[in-house]
Amino acid sequence: MEREPITVYKQIILHILHRSRLSLPQNTLLDIITGLGYTDYINAGSELGELVEAGLVEEYTTYKRTYLTLTKEGEATRLLFEEQLSPEIRSEVNEYLKNNHIETLDETVLISDYHSTTDGMYTAACAIRDGSHTLYGITLEVSSEQDAIRICDAWENGAEALYAHTLKTLMNQ
Repeated sequence: MEREPITVYKQIILHILHRSRLSLPQNTLLDIITGLGYTDYINAGSELGELVEAGLVEEYTTYKRTYLTLTKEGEATRLLFEEQLSPEIRSEVNEYLKNNHIETLDETVLISDYHSTTDGMYTAACAIRDGSHTLYGITLEVSSEQDAIRICDAWENGAEALYAHTLKTLMNQ
């Protein structure tokens, strides 16, 4: 008996999140599925929404991106249905993740967000993360939302240099 495509798409999403081992931006996950030709963006987004609603995938949103993580329930479900996902699909997804690891890693390790404070200021929080572990982080309070956004945007280009400079400065003291 042939499985419905919906079940396969959900299995693929769970497999991708399991294999990535990092929080994955939503657009990256959807690009993987559509890029490999499994389905279109609308269907993949719908399937992802159902997984989030069911508590199998957790999402958190910064001012700029939505990130996805496999929950414990999602991992248990993935394991339960792992053998139903064809070895060819698993292999193709694994190969894609391997071939695009640097691009995916660059996008998932640099996290930045901002929020307003009770005294009318804005706090910009930026971090370099390895999965759920923060390697380096900085939180700055600024007077305007535009400044907070500029800091978060600049983080993508300046994080590595700031980390290297901080490490060098602290190690040479």
